[in-house]
Amino acid sequence: MRSFLLFIGYSSYIGSMGDGLLGLYALWVLISNELALLSLSLNDFLAQYVEFIFWVKRVAFYVMPQGFANWLFGLPAVIYFPVRILMSLVIGWWALKKAAQLKS
Repeated sequence: MRSFLLFIGYSSYIGSMGDGLLGLYALWVLISNELALLSLSLNDFLAQYVEFIFWVKRVAFYVMPQGFANWLFGLPAVIYFPVRILMSLVIGWWALKKAAQLKS
């Protein structure tokens, strides 16, 4: 169980860095378009600017209820990424804390 928690913790932290880079890229896209795309949805951002990870949408529709996945991918990208980073950091912190408790 400790190994699993360590995996979750570290992968959450590493994933947060990737999400941070994507969030910065989304912000750069908005700024370079003079904020004209302020409501650029996560779906549109992935489809138009980072096509190589658009496959995550298919995965999301397999593991989430369709209504929730539609709502999630409809969120503005500049809102989605900061929230996702915060959630990943909290989950990672929790998992590493639990792993440390199992060690002792």
